[in-house]
Amino acid sequence: MDIGKLRQLVAKHEGCKLNAYQDSEKVWTIGYGTNLQSLRIDLETAEKWLDEGLKSAVVSARMFPEWHFLDTDARQNAFSEMVYNMGPLRVGGFKNMLAAIRAKDWDTAANEGLASKWAGQVGKRAVTLMRMLRSGQFQE
Repeated sequence: MDIGKLRQLVAKHEGCKLNAYQDSEKVWTIGYGTNLQSLRIDLETAEKWLDEGLKSAVVSARMFPEWHFLDTDARQNAFSEMVYNMGPLRVGGFKNMLAAIRAKDWDTAANEGLASKWAGQVGKRAVTLMRMLRSGQFQE
């Protein structure tokens, strides 16, 4: 068997999609036809994806002008976790929270975060992150 030729032919026939899509059978698929519904990864891969995602989130978080107002590690971590969870575009939609961060009005910033649809979706996570934003201290 020529694995190189097999790889070349499968890649040609499958094509590569870097975003998940539903194939002709409505199965979520990505890459060169990888079925996401039956995909299983090991812990090492999950940890690698987490590290890569966190690096990307921190880079994105640091691009916000408000980053410079986040004056403790806990506030920076809370903000970065929001970016990791929602992505920078959605965090950018938190206009009132971002304005409160620029004013260093931590109570209003936290209240705005807690009043969001996101907070209702993630529950205790939002409570913990907004406590960190409010206090500037890490929470358990």
